[in-house]
Amino acid sequence: MTFSKILQLIFYFYNMARTKLPDELKEAISMLSNKEKDKLLFRLIAKDSALAEKLTFELLEGQESKDDRREEIYQMIDKGFEKYRFYSPGYLLLTLRSVSGDINRHVKTTKDKYGEIQLNLLMLNKSLGLFGEKIRKAPSHKSRTFDSYVVKRAVKLVTLLRKLHEDYLLDFQEDIQKLGRYMDEQPRMKILAEELGLDIEMFKHGEIY
Repeated sequence: MTFSKILQLIFYFYNMARTKLPDELKEAISMLSNKEKDKLLFRLIAKDSALAEKLTFELLEGQESKDDRREEIYQMIDKGFEKYRFYSPGYLLLTLRSVSGDINRHVKTTKDKYGEIQLNLLMLNKSLGLFGEKIRKAPSHKSRTFDSYVVKRAVKLVTLLRKLHEDYLLDFQEDIQKLGRYMDEQPRMKILAEELGLDIEMFKHGEIY
């Protein structure tokens, strides 16, 4: 990876986290000596773990590590939920948000759109498959936020799936059907899904259109 590419990454992460750098500053940085540039790079990268992870992936590992990274998170989700002790929909929601953060970091690092869909489907199916009855029996005021999170995540999955090449859709059909069945067993989720325009019957048939 060239220095200019690394610099583009730094500017990208800087813009995401703060404000846009003026063109004059970008030009001034580009004119620094190699030694000064190295010092600047190392200092900035050390302060941004997401950028450091991105550069580790692109400079040291390469695209061939994408599947291994995805599999590591897959196993973490799969085995983690099997061992999870359910307390309430609220505590489960905290776990989903934490897992979602891991998925988002993976996608931001690797641009793994396939993995984004696969891992989110696994997260939702595991949580609803293992704890669906307890979620359904929980008081409405304790599950409302959890229900809303799941439905909105499912809506996002539809958007992601529709952007994916049709050759890959069959890979997810079974998991989509499973998610549709699990959501169909949650009366409050069905109401929220209808309000947000999500067709659960479509999911149950493994369809996204």
